[in-house]
Amino acid sequence: MKGRMRPYLPELTIRDYNIYLRYLRGVRRQLYEAYGLYSCHLLRSNGVLFAILSDSLAGRQATCQRKRVPGTLAWRRLMCQTQGIRLAAQVEVLLGWHNLQDRKYSELRPLKRLRRAVDRLLLRRAYERAVQENPALERLFVQERDQAVVQMNLSAKNYSLAAEPMSNIYGALYSTLATDDPSQRKSMRYIGSSIGRIFYLLDKAERFEMDKSSGRYNVFVVNDLRGQAAAVENARRQALAAANDLIRVYSMLDIKLNRGLLDNIMLLGLHHAVDPLEAGAEHENWEIP
Repeated sequence: MKGRMRPYLPELTIRDYNIYLRYLRGVRRQLYEAYGLYSCHLLRSNGVLFAILSDSLAGRQATCQRKRVPGTLAWRRLMCQTQGIRLAAQVEVLLGWHNLQDRKYSELRPLKRLRRAVDRLLLRRAYERAVQENPALERLFVQERDQAVVQMNLSAKNYSLAAEPMSNIYGALYSTLATDDPSQRKSMRYIGSSIGRIFYLLDKAERFEMDKSSGRYNVFVVNDLRGQAAAVENARRQALAAANDLIRVYSMLDIKLNRGLLDNIMLLGLHHAVDPLEAGAEHENWEIP
């Protein structure tokens, strides 16, 4: 359940950069206040996008306040007090917790086994609190995991079938960000499903050699692709097709706020994640104290 959606920095305006950075700090602050300091290290770009999409589709203007950035002594302006930011923090905790279950202990090196044990110990209370606050969200993750186990046992060769569990959970997650408009929800579900499929394929392509040597199910391995380079090329080709199809649906959304920022993420950012537009841009440090 990995994959990051964030802006493409070279084409980002200063105004949109500041909005994104304030949402990033806002989600981190929400994680700190609701789930403790250790949960902040779970923060990826997914939750920030969820917060921006939720508020922008509903037309909710976030409150910008000056607060201390968790883990530092610096006080900076950040977004707070929105439903989107609270949902984003819950998603980050649950995504982070379930990502810990992706690999078996027997497949990990000793140092990573220790890190996994520490994470499970220190994040359990945050996970349990997030489940208590949003049990429906947790049911989505459990359902996805059960479906993924079925696909592994079947050793499906069909790429769409293999990506279905992750596609379904991302579709459900994105649909919760939409307003009460049924057509908006349907569009968001399609967008989320496409993103889930894209990052499933990219993740499996990157794990080709590791999964092949360990005997773990990998859709590219069972299709007898010749090496990781061939798997990555295959995944990028399928992912670009899904991204181009996603753009058509995204363009029909009624986005009330932050259209320029979301266009950058959904159009350029997603394309860059699939097929880098500029070498080294993915290593930019977004958090500036």
